[in-house]
Amino acid sequence: MSWAVRLYPASFRREFGDEVAEAYREATRDAGPLARMRETGDVVGHAVRMRLGLGSAGRAGRWFAAVAPFALVAAGAAALWWSGLMFRVGLGGGTTVAAAGTAYTLVAAGGLVTVAGAVLALAGRWTAGCRLASAGVAGTLAADAWRQGAGAAGAALFTTGPLLVLVLVALACPPDLRPVPQVRSAAGAMAVAAWGVVLSAAVVAVPLPYAVGWLRFLVPVAGGLLLAGRQAFVRLRTAPAVLAAGLPFLALAELTGALAAYLGLPLLLLVPAAAVAVSVRRRRGGSGPLVGA
Repeated sequence: MSWAVRLYPASFRREFGDEVAEAYREATRDAGPLARMRETGDVVGHAVRMRLGLGSAGRAGRWFAAVAPFALVAAGAAALWWSGLMFRVGLGGGTTVAAAGTAYTLVAAGGLVTVAGAVLALAGRWTAGCRLASAGVAGTLAADAWRQGAGAAGAALFTTGPLLVLVLVALACPPDLRPVPQVRSAAGAMAVAAWGVVLSAAVVAVPLPYAVGWLRFLVPVAGGLLLAGRQAFVRLRTAPAVLAAGLPFLALAELTGALAAYLGLPLLLLVPAAAVAVSVRRRRGGSGPLVGA
C-alpha cells in the first residue's frame, strides 16, 4: 500500500499520508481480494486526481464533471456500432460467428461490455460502471489488435483509442461531483444495465437498409442522453463545456461512418450554436453555479 500513498503530492502525503494508509488498512481488514483491489483503485484514483488538479474545487475537475456523462454516452454508442460491425462481418457470407474467427466474437463482446458499463454508470453505479466500461474498451482494443494481426495492430488504436480516452474522462470525474443516481437501488441499476445490453443486442441484430444505418449510432445516443437525464445538461454552463460534450459525438459518428451526409452539416452547426447560446445566456446573468466553468 505504501506505493499508492507515494502517488499523492508530497505536501498532502506529509500531512495526511498516515491517515490514508490507516484508513486503507481498516477498510481492507479481513477483506477478500476483490475488495482490496477496489480500495486500492480508489486510493490510486484519488491520488492521481490530486496530482492532476482534478478536485471538485478546481476548474479542471468541474470541467470533467460536466463532460463525463456525455463522454460515456458517446463511448457506449460508438462501442455498440463497432460491436454491430464485427457481428455482421462475422456473419458475412452465411457463416457463423465462430467460423469467422474468435477475434470477431471477442471484439463484439467487448463492445457490449462497454455498453453495459456505460449504462450501469449512468443508472447510478458510477465507479463500477466506469470500471466495467474501461475493461470492455481494453478488451475490445486487445481483441481488435489480435484480429488485425501484428502488422496492422496499430489501426486498433485509431478505432478504439478514442473510446478509451472518453472512458478515462468519465473516470476522472471528482467523486463529489458525480451525477446523482437515476436509479436508487443496486438491483435496479443492474436491471437497467441488463436491459441496456438486451436492447443493444437487438439494435445490433436488426438489419437496416444502408440509407438509415446511422440509426445504429443515433438511437443509442438518444437512449444514453435520456438515461443521463436533465442533470447532465444543467451542468453544461459554459461554451467550452458544451463544445467538449458535443464534439465527441460528431467525431465518433464520422469515424464509424454513422453520420449520414445530409445530417453532417446540421449537426456540425448545432454544437457551436449551442455553445454560443450558453455563452450569451451566461453573459446576460444566467443564475446557478457554473459547474462546467
